Amino acid sequence: MIEKINSYSSDIIYSDRAYVQDKISHFFSFLNNQPISKRILDRIIDDFSILKNELPPTRNNVILDPRIKRSIKLSIKNREEQGAFGFFIIQELSDQETKFENHYLYAPANWYDGITGDYNKRLECLIENFFKPFIDLLEWYIYESQSKSDKDYYSKNEITIIIDRLNEIQLKQDLSNEIIFNEVDELKELILFLNKKNWSEILKGKFRDLILGEVITSENAKAVYKYLLENNPLLLK
Repeated sequence: MIEKINSYSSDIIYSDRAYVQDKISHFFSFLNNQPISKRILDRIIDDFSILKNELPPTRNNVILDPRIKRSIKLSIKNREEQGAFGFFIIQELSDQETKFENHYLYAPANWYDGITGDYNKRLECLIENFFKPFIDLLEWYIYESQSKSDKDYYSKNEITIIIDRLNEIQLKQDLSNEIIFNEVDELKELILFLNKKNWSEILKGKFRDLILGEVITSENAKAVYKYLLENNPLLLK
């Protein structure tokens, strides 16, 4: 998924104004229809709910109250909040069924002074103040963000750590133990697109089967499970 996000976002950043509208709409449709990215977007909405609730409705050709605009812009203190701001504005515009020419370029002109009539400046402002900060925030959630729910997906870094541990387990096994090798390979594949709760349930199920088949002992299974998920207290129950 991260490869697609990087590809789509780069295409938008370097796009001509004539094509950027459709590309943004397609990109946000992709994000909202993929389970992993949709869960991340939901978390951004939860984590930055105060900012979201302060934003007035975003509509084309509707001039914002200068006092509200100034207050909200002053409340944005860091790049992460700027990214959430950009996401909320673009997402609302993306959700609108009827889109006009230069649909997304009204937002920069509405929120930032001095670029009302210059479409190239509008596009530059859209990319720099709305889109790029959002992509930075999205990538942070993919790579670094700690889970708040077992319905969250593993971050890129968590996946790397767990796959490394699975590789260690494989290396420690007798080369003739094809059952464990195959089970571990499947776990490495599934972790890429299952959320934490579902992957953990499959992991537990595999351990149960291996114990019943006398491939491993109950004590070994518990030790391996704890080792794999030692930094995931939501799942160590």
